[in-house]
Amino acid sequence: MHDSRFIGCIRVSPPLNEHEMAFLRDLSEAGRTLRSTPTGRGNSDVPFARLAWEVCDDGCCLSWDHDVEATRWMAPSLTFLIDHLFRAGGEGEGRRQLQEFTFDHVLGGVVVGRGDRDADTTLIEVVDNAVSGRLVPTRCSATKEKSPTKRPARRGSNVIEFRPRRA
Repeated sequence: MHDSRFIGCIRVSPPLNEHEMAFLRDLSEAGRTLRSTPTGRGNSDVPFARLAWEVCDDGCCLSWDHDVEATRWMAPSLTFLIDHLFRAGGEGEGRRQLQEFTFDHVLGGVVVGRGDRDADTTLIEVVDNAVSGRLVPTRCSATKEKSPTKRPARRGSNVIEFRPRRA
């Protein structure tokens, strides 16, 4: 589901294969947490969050669905995907349940957005599988919204401006 409050995407190179995409979609649709994955069971370092990163139909990018999970889980869940399922030497490599995974993906990109209950905007950036995130603060309510100042229209040199009539 595309939401205009979240812009950008995380590119996946090479694109995910059919098995990898199906695994992510099944995990997301089931509503299970990342701790229910083959590499997440019994691992307290794995975020107790549902998968809200959606993969595109071509497997080349991920986008965030804030209806599935809170934005505070953007960076931890993306880090989990990279470290456990995508990168070379990932935690899932060699596991029978993930034998169709290639573990050769490199991710990069930026996603920025704010969910319904968020006060600040979240910015997630990935460069060569390294995930960083930060909050972009919203200005305080004391800052007044400035309306654009209207400049008088330019009048030709042959135009005479009269004073308006008084009521």
